[in-house]
This record gives sequence, structure tokens and C-alpha cells, in this order.
Amino acid sequence: MLDVIKGRMTFIDRVNPITKITASVMLFILVVFTHNPNTLFYLTLFVLLTLIGLSGVKYRYLAGFVIVVLIFGFFSSMYMILYGEGTTTLFRFGLIHVTEESVTRGLHVMMRGLALSFFGALIIFTTKITDIFYSLMIQLKLKPKFAYSFMAAVRMVPIIAGEYMMLRRVRKVRKPLIHRRHISGFKGFITTVITLLSQSIRRAYRLGIAMESKQFNDGPRTYYHRTFFSRFDSFFIVYMCAVIVFAYLSGDILQLFDTIDAR
Repeated sequence: MLDVIKGRMTFIDRVNPITKITASVMLFILVVFTHNPNTLFYLTLFVLLTLIGLSGVKYRYLAGFVIVVLIFGFFSSMYMILYGEGTTTLFRFGLIHVTEESVTRGLHVMMRGLALSFFGALIIFTTKITDIFYSLMIQLKLKPKFAYSFMAAVRMVPIIAGEYMMLRRVRKVRKPLIHRRHISGFKGFITTVITLLSQSIRRAYRLGIAMESKQFNDGPRTYYHRTFFSRFDSFFIVYMCAVIVFAYLSGDILQLFDTIDAR
């Protein structure tokens, strides 16, 4: 999937997944405790520019993603805007009461979601799922039996989705020979689930036999594909610190909102 939408590689692709996950956790904490809408606006803007410039994703896919996130972010803020509290009334109609304070709080909530969504997308677009599990095993010493179990489960998801689509096509072909109650409604749903589960159980059994035949155990292991910390991790940390510092400075100098506390 990433190979289809990726147009180029950037230095963030070489950053260790542990560093990216740690940065996302720290950014989440920072965003939660940032109550100045001016600072949050510039932080969201800088993270968006980072996503556009350093994700390596083709611009047409990024444009579609950003539009969808903006739409969902706008709808998530509507409850706070339309039914918030405040003293400066902008619009009132029945239960709807829009004030300057409610608009500021709604936009504040929206920008929180946008900042985290954009940064989360940056991590997803620049990280392979297998690198995450290898990094957990090598850097954080996670037991291989847990890491490989999760890795196998993730690999099974597209296979199960493909089997479901194939099952739907087969039922369309054989529809005249099958009673309607077996392909629609609750019974049809149960039949589909049982079919997919039985196939997944057989596949999991074959996978277990294959791993056992290769003498897979929970002891010390060597890795053909290794993850490690490098200078790119330092570049990424410095860059993110610079983004945060510039966001706070811009929020103090170039204020777009009258208030500095949207709580």
C-alpha cells in the first residue's frame, strides 16, 4: 500500500520506529496541555507542512487525506461551537447558541485533533509495520513470540479481506442455487463469519506447523533485518523540538485569537 502512494523517500523513513512512537506520545501530552489556541494553530500548521514536505507521499493522495481530516475535524467541533457557552453572542436560534467563546473552543478542539492526526499520518506513511516489531524485539527486548504473533496477525488482515471479497463473488455466481436466507440477513452473516473463521484456523495451524518445523522458540535470535538508532533519530528529535519552539514563539508574536486560554 505504501509503495503505491509513496513518491520519494525522506530522512524520516530512516528514523527508528521507537523514536517516532515516543515523539508521538510526547506530542500528544503537549497538545493536551496546550490551552493557547494561537500556539496550537501554528503547531498544527507546522505539523501539516512537515507532513506535506517530509512524508514522501504523492501530493494527490495527501490532498485527499487532508481534505477528509479537515471535514471530520470540522464536524467534531460543531457540537462545541453550536451548543457552547459564552457571553458574546454571534448567533442564536432555539437551542443553538453560537458565541465567540464557543467558536474559539470549537476551533481549539478541532486543531488538537488535526495536529495529532497529521503527525500520526506522518508516522504511518514513513514506517513499515514489520520495522515496528523488529524494533520492539531488538531495541526494547520484546519476546519474539509476542512480536511475531502480532506480525502474523497483521499480515492475516489483508488475506482475510481478500477471502471475504472472493466469498462475495462466489455467492453472486451461485446465487440462483442458494436459498436467500443463507446469503442475507443474520444467518448469512453467521455463515460468512464461520467460513472465514474456519479458513483462518486452518491457516493459523499451518503457520504453527511451519514455525515449529523451523525450530522457532523464544530463545536468543539473530536477525537478518535489523533496526538501530542513527543520526537520523537525532535529526528528527532536533527538528521536532524546533517545530515546537517556533510554534510557541509564533503563538506569542503573531496572535490570531484574542484569548490565550481556550478552556
